[in-house]
Amino acid sequence: MTDWLTYEWELHGERATFRVDMQYWELLPVLSYSQLVYVCVAPKDPFAKGFSSMEQYRFRSLRHRLIDELEGRAIHVGSVYTDTLRTLYFYAAEADVIQQASAICRDFGSLAITCAHASEPHFTTYYRFLYPDDARLQSVENAVYIEAMRKKGGDVDSVRRVTLTMCFLSVEDRGAFLKELPRLGLAPGHTFWQKDSTHPACCTVNGFTALSLPQLNRFTARAIGAAAPLEGMLSDIEAEFVKRY
Repeated sequence: MTDWLTYEWELHGERATFRVDMQYWELLPVLSYSQLVYVCVAPKDPFAKGFSSMEQYRFRSLRHRLIDELEGRAIHVGSVYTDTLRTLYFYAAEADVIQQASAICRDFGSLAITCAHASEPHFTTYYRFLYPDDARLQSVENAVYIEAMRKKGGDVDSVRRVTLTMCFLSVEDRGAFLKELPRLGLAPGHTFWQKDSTHPACCTVNGFTALSLPQLNRFTARAIGAAAPLEGMLSDIEAEFVKRY
């Protein structure tokens, strides 16, 4: 059984698609697969702006072979794709799996491929890089929100007011968050108490952004990052509708 989640995030200033098998959040600590094996694939031409159709086909073939032939010795936990680089991540019990992976990769000389491995007893790459934190997880909801706005005929490229509802365990935590708003480039809205909620002390905050996914992700990440140390959470997002002409 797998539990794959796909989300978009920025990596070194470039838009990237992350894919992670969420089931390993609980499984990795009880497995003996502590050797990280990763395969980085790029176009043969170092100046290419993306993969050609043939290179995409060859990469898919490589990916399938790695997953199929390493099965039983390694687990595929995630991947990160940009326009010019695709990286596959595996955990294995033995470091010599890198030799098997490298042998497979040598059959794909039409691509620029790097294979490497590292000992990761704490599975750092999975937990701190691939697995989404609250801000990255929100990017999935942001993508859904943007698509719904687009289907209604909304212009997602224009800057408009966006209101976030943030919720906290206590009034004190909410107050500490509100003090951070000038630093975040956000303005306070109103405060309210939400009964029968695990985070009843709520407030709205306002700011301005376009609804392209990278921009909206950066916008929500600022609020989520400031709320996280206070055990706060983003519960709702509402943007002004701007009609597309």
